[in-house]
Amino acid sequence: MKIKHISLLLIVLMIVPMSLSDTFASTPITAEGLAAVVGGNSAIARDQAVNDAQRKAVEQAVGTMISSQTVMENYEVLSDSIYSRTQGYIQNYRIVSEKQEGNLYYTTISANVATGELKNELSALGLLLARKSMPRVMIMVAEQNVGMEYYTYWWSALSGKGNVVAGHADLTVTENILMQKLSEKGFNIVDHSVMAKNVRLSKAYKIEALTDNAIQQAGSMYGAEVVIYGKALAKLAGSVKGTSMKSSQADLSLRVVNTDNGQVIASATHHAAAVHPSEVASGTEALKKAAEGIAEDLIGQIVSRWGREVSGSTMVQMEITGVGSYSNLVKFKQALKTSVRGISGVHQRSFTAGIALLDVESSGTAQEVADQLAITPFPGFAVEITNITQNTINMRMMSR
Repeated sequence: MKIKHISLLLIVLMIVPMSLSDTFASTPITAEGLAAVVGGNSAIARDQAVNDAQRKAVEQAVGTMISSQTVMENYEVLSDSIYSRTQGYIQNYRIVSEKQEGNLYYTTISANVATGELKNELSALGLLLARKSMPRVMIMVAEQNVGMEYYTYWWSALSGKGNVVAGHADLTVTENILMQKLSEKGFNIVDHSVMAKNVRLSKAYKIEALTDNAIQQAGSMYGAEVVIYGKALAKLAGSVKGTSMKSSQADLSLRVVNTDNGQVIASATHHAAAVHPSEVASGTEALKKAAEGIAEDLIGQIVSRWGREVSGSTMVQMEITGVGSYSNLVKFKQALKTSVRGISGVHQRSFTAGIALLDVESSGTAQEVADQLAITPFPGFAVEITNITQNTINMRMMSR
């Protein structure tokens, strides 16, 4: 019996999603708390000082994930939703030092703060997305349900296969579920039906299986910084023995990419089954279940990725044109490290015909880095910012 229990436990551990490691992530933080000693009762003051230190540890963790301005503007919301439940985010702590000076009691603690849970909470409040400048998300999922001969996909006015007018069809089941789940978490969703009035895609885009490059370009044309794309397929699995119920299996495979640099920030596959007296309805239910599961998975990955970027460092891609000489590029790289705040690493990718490509590790966003570059004096040359996206900066180098 014990062997069976151990085997079952191992199976459960094996099927736990890897993304859960981000949910339970923690960060060590040192914080100081203080409290007044009333009536000579130092024991109560000590407890209050420890609680104060725990709250400040959580506040410090929040401050690494969202800007100070966002904290100020949303302090009441943070107090009600997070700061009032401080101890719930402290996994463990130890008292580093404590002392009483007059009527004040001081404690310094080292605490492990559950940053994974904080990221999820901040995401639910929409504050983490605000720190990322509210990226616009577009959904491009080709879907084929039971009873359909071909995939349905909105980005083609005519599929070219039969009379399926995908561009004018209602949203697919998968897209509806994804939009609902993303909206609940505060994501900024691009309404492609509105944007389509001003955007025309060429025939090269009128296929269900677009290349990564085509996805990037389509997303950019529709004003999206992020695209969720892939396929959803529901197939009839057969009849449930002894009943009139029909069983269907749905398979979803989706990826999430930045449109400016093509970087994949999340990916997932999901499977689900459903039964229903109607074949089509069973396929629809299977698609709904699979979409709900994959939505939670993708949202978890995105939140974790963006949480790491705003609390740590993010990679900003730079393209510099007009670089007169390699020595100018060397000077520019040195100035990035010494004169621009938050730069922790500069990686040269290429230098050809006066054009340099750099990957820069920064604790700030591309916008914040560009703002600093615009006012930073460089030795013997100046730079002019020509374009900024969520993750990239384009600039031109000019001689003084």
